[in-house]
Amino acid sequence: MIIVANKTIIKKGEGHKLVDRFNKVGKIENARGFLGLEVLVNSKPKENDEVTISTRWEEKEHFHAWTASDSFREAHSGKNARPDYILGNEIEFYNVEIVRMPIAQAQ
Repeated sequence: MIIVANKTIIKKGEGHKLVDRFNKVGKIENARGFLGLEVLVNSKPKENDEVTISTRWEEKEHFHAWTASDSFREAHSGKNARPDYILGNEIEFYNVEIVRMPIAQAQ
């Protein structure tokens, strides 16, 4: 499993706009190898807002197939194109080496 973390820097006070964009079922839920998505808001006060979209994938190739798909292009174009409140972003890839769960869930 891999995690792709897209850390987005947003104009101060406008982070909720990006959060709202992800608060619905989208095309990614049907992508091959997609395992889940979390929207993380940095609670430490900063000069700008910071929202990280974390997605989990069976393997890196599945993420790349998603970003090359028509569904991805449609989700990121036209009215869904990059809004002006986004100042920049940085994408990181993480290999998941260990997963631990509460004992009650592991049984």
